[in-house]
Amino acid sequence: LLFFTDKGKVYQAKMYEIPEGRRASKGNAIMNFLSMTSDEHITSVLAVRKEEWEGSWSLLMVTKNGVIKKSDASAFKDVRRSGLIALTLKDGDALISAKFVGDKDEISLVSHNGQAIRFMESDVRQMGRTASGVTGMKLKKDDHIVSADILTKGDKDRLILVVTENGYGKTTPAKEYKTQNRGGSGIKTVKVTAKTGKVVGAVA
Repeated sequence: LLFFTDKGKVYQAKMYEIPEGRRASKGNAIMNFLSMTSDEHITSVLAVRKEEWEGSWSLLMVTKNGVIKKSDASAFKDVRRSGLIALTLKDGDALISAKFVGDKDEISLVSHNGQAIRFMESDVRQMGRTASGVTGMKLKKDDHIVSADILTKGDKDRLILVVTENGYGKTTPAKEYKTQNRGGSGIKTVKVTAKTGKVVGAVA
């Protein structure tokens, strides 16, 4: 298991180290398994089987302020107990999402104010582990990214589900989001009103 935090660090634990619990049990504090600092919060967890390290995967990371970074996944195969820097963040930014991405996949980003952008993973060049990344989506001052997801090549029937803070949701065919260049301001994905509240999440 790879655990990514808002501070741009990654930690690793073996699946067998996490005790199994019943459905209603409260679980164990993650601090028992990872050497995290008290001001860090986990934002993404990725499960990786041993054989999956051998594939041509990249790791895609996205920050709250719209920065995106792609690194060779094999750079995260062995993570020391104290963690590794996965992404160098600028002041006021936070890592919100980490996902595996393959060749010819597409990336979908959705913002708090209801903007969305879709672009090819090839628009983001491969970078070293401590690099800070490039602009994935241009945001207005009062906006931030709430979700990032991967659209797999050949999956024509995928839907994008968008959920707002007041409990409203809708699905839209992914094909209605045209593929653009990285770094644009995107298109409107949902009409944000006082009734709906702003977007809190989206998933393909």
